[in-house]
Amino acid sequence: MRSKFFDLITALNGPQTVGTSPLYWKSLAIVCGLLLLYPIIGEDYAVSNNGFLLVWVFLGLSVCILWGYTGIFSFGQTAFFGLAGYVYGVVSINIPPEYSMLAAVCGIALIMLLSAIVGYVIFYGGISSLYIAIFTLMLTLLAETLLSRTSGPQFRIGSALLGGSNGMVGIPPLQIGSGDFAIVFVDKPFFWLVAALLILVFLGLRFLLNSNWGYLMVATREDPLRTQLFGYDIRRIQLVTYIIAGGIAALGGVLFASWNNFIAPSSMGMTAATLPIIWVAAGGRASIQAVTISTFTLQWINQQLAYGGGEYSLMFFAILLLCTVMLFPQGIVTTIEMALDGYLARRRAARLEKSPLLGGRL
Repeated sequence: MRSKFFDLITALNGPQTVGTSPLYWKSLAIVCGLLLLYPIIGEDYAVSNNGFLLVWVFLGLSVCILWGYTGIFSFGQTAFFGLAGYVYGVVSINIPPEYSMLAAVCGIALIMLLSAIVGYVIFYGGISSLYIAIFTLMLTLLAETLLSRTSGPQFRIGSALLGGSNGMVGIPPLQIGSGDFAIVFVDKPFFWLVAALLILVFLGLRFLLNSNWGYLMVATREDPLRTQLFGYDIRRIQLVTYIIAGGIAALGGVLFASWNNFIAPSSMGMTAATLPIIWVAAGGRASIQAVTISTFTLQWINQQLAYGGGEYSLMFFAILLLCTVMLFPQGIVTTIEMALDGYLARRRAARLEKSPLLGGRL
């Protein structure tokens, strides 16, 4: 049993992710424990709001594994996020509440299928990296434009009105069971659900990135031609990664619609498509841990600034992106992580020099 545990930890460690020491894993376990205990001591509104902020981390991670690890600069993850919310809303409104988890599965599965189709066109169609960003941005804005034109009672799917630019309302929350045995994921239960899913996705991505597939992702980012010359199909690597990223974004979209009981085309607008790029750039695009921290923090700041007016939020993110590009090209959180790692390495070296076993001073 102990051997299997260490094998699991070994599979989660590697050069593609930050943190391999026992101290790191103990610290991570404490953070995860505090995250799951937080709803017990927190107020309902604060817990629910922080659960909402955690939802955006899925979108940030989706962009991170594409851009940071595979070198695919895509604006399309926001479209997958928003469309998943719409699919969940349509299905959940048309079925009994106790089957809302089936609606969530439908939302994620259909978006993964859509991402497979879009990815096939992009990668097997030979679209160059520069035009991938333009192509995916075009798809995002197209989805926003089409859904904005669905006002009126004729634009309905079953009992679900699409709502046009006003958005779809009345989306039920996620639920398990029915009657007295029903668990409805609102407020504190919703936070527990999001936190548990985020921990699972985070650990799953660590396993993926430190596996052979993760090495192929990084190799494709660094030198796609050389990777291809070694016999690997880089188009397949890019396509599969694109589908995985689409599924993660879709999970975030389903959770967003469930929490908000609402989804609108603005969730796929130009601003919405740009923000995840800033989260990932500011955190450090080659670190899922940095992106997790930066996404939650920046969305919290965004929310606080929005109380005073949306223009302050946009100004802040514009200045942040400029400072990141000029002063912290590896990302602000990643730069801090590297500085802390260097400090701890110097501390370890100093202790070894003072060790009596090495002839140092006591």
